[in-house]
Amino acid sequence: MYWRRRLAAVGAALVTLLLLIWVVGFFGSDSDDQAPPTNAAASASTPPPTMSETGSASSSTTPPPPPQTTPPPPGPPQPCPDEAIGVVAKVNKPVFTGGDQPVLSMDLVNNGPVPCIKDIGREHRELTVLTADGHTVLWSSNHCLASKGSEVRVLAPKEVFNFGTRWAGTTSQPGCGAHTRLGPGDYLLVAKLAGKAGQPTVFRLEG
Repeated sequence: MYWRRRLAAVGAALVTLLLLIWVVGFFGSDSDDQAPPTNAAASASTPPPTMSETGSASSSTTPPPPPQTTPPPPGPPQPCPDEAIGVVAKVNKPVFTGGDQPVLSMDLVNNGPVPCIKDIGREHRELTVLTADGHTVLWSSNHCLASKGSEVRVLAPKEVFNFGTRWAGTTSQPGCGAHTRLGPGDYLLVAKLAGKAGQPTVFRLEG
């Protein structure tokens, strides 16, 4: 009986030892298996940059602005071309009655885009009254008025110069010779600058 109890006690101790070794081995192997996933998770949390990210970073660089150049200052005004000068004949009203004396004038204007130089002096200007058909000159401002004198001006774009005189309603001759009074009818006024004539303006004289 004694030996049986001793053998049973030794057997129980061996079983307990084996069970303890198995438990230690089981938990040891479980902790080893969990280590690799932890490293993989750490590496997955910081992914390497992709190609699209690299391209986006390079495209954000802007080139420097081109150098700005200062335009040269404009030169002095040049002589006005003929096509830039407008010549307009004007009468203060379209119809004159009785002893009314028409006021005849001309407008000179620079129709060009830049200032230019023009001599608009008395020797270059002329007002003429013609028959209604435009064939005959009846009166000229250069017959009796002084026709000498220069007046060089810088004409700004759209700047207007006006020159006029009061007309007695008569004919004229070179040197301001004999003159006769004109009868009722339609007449044309033509303005000229340096020989360039504008469009005629029609007006009427009534008895």
